[in-house]
Amino acid sequence: MLNVIRALFFRELKTRFGKNRHLGYFWVVGEPLMQILVITTLVTLIREYITNLSIPGGTPIFMFLACGIIPFFMFRNIVTQLMGGIAGNLTLFFYKPVRPIHVFLARTLLEFYMYSLIFFCVMVLAGWIMGYDVLPRDFLAMFISLMLMVLSGFSLGVIFAIITHFMEPLKIVLTYFTAALYILSCVIFPIWIIPSNILQYMLYNPMLHICESIKYYYFDGYPLADGVNLAYPLIFNIVLLFIGFWFYYYKRRELVASRP
Repeated sequence: MLNVIRALFFRELKTRFGKNRHLGYFWVVGEPLMQILVITTLVTLIREYITNLSIPGGTPIFMFLACGIIPFFMFRNIVTQLMGGIAGNLTLFFYKPVRPIHVFLARTLLEFYMYSLIFFCVMVLAGWIMGYDVLPRDFLAMFISLMLMVLSGFSLGVIFAIITHFMEPLKIVLTYFTAALYILSCVIFPIWIIPSNILQYMLYNPMLHICESIKYYYFDGYPLADGVNLAYPLIFNIVLLFIGFWFYYYKRRELVASRP
């Protein structure tokens, strides 16, 4: 199994960046970085007129956005890549050792590897060029939060991959769903600007808990809103993972069958 996943990992890496390697690398790094720079610039300009627009603990806007956007992009790409994992590898399923679950794992590992490298490079540059303190306050807790983000992408991606394999038009709808999570998870704005009567409903979103936990464990002085914890998204994603595996087991033969 490990050899199959390893082979698929390098195959996916070559497929993603094989034809236009330099353009592919630029886009993977440039997409989150451009959003961070654009939003940082806008917030900096707005702060010229709204002086109380700041993050508690003196957290730089750039660092705040980097710790929200890059992990979320990893989650989004895991879900998106898993949705296309079955259709993109149907010919490989003629070989008995290769199953869809191997493709799911290989693609998840690839996204985690790429975005971890991007995150590391961005933080090194932020520390070197801008002089920011880039070391996390609690590395272990922050890493656990990041792993929960990976688990969220994997569990949701498995379910979406199976659904869209049989109902392909839903792929567009589910893509918009992940885009909506970008706003509902407070990726680019602080949670404390949300009115409490709205926040109580937003807290049902497990991604909000994970995004806030990553920032809380990364920055000194960053406040953790009441009700935010890691227990809820952990339980939620374990349940989601079992549902995904049940769907996978129930439909495993149909998933590897070639479409007419």
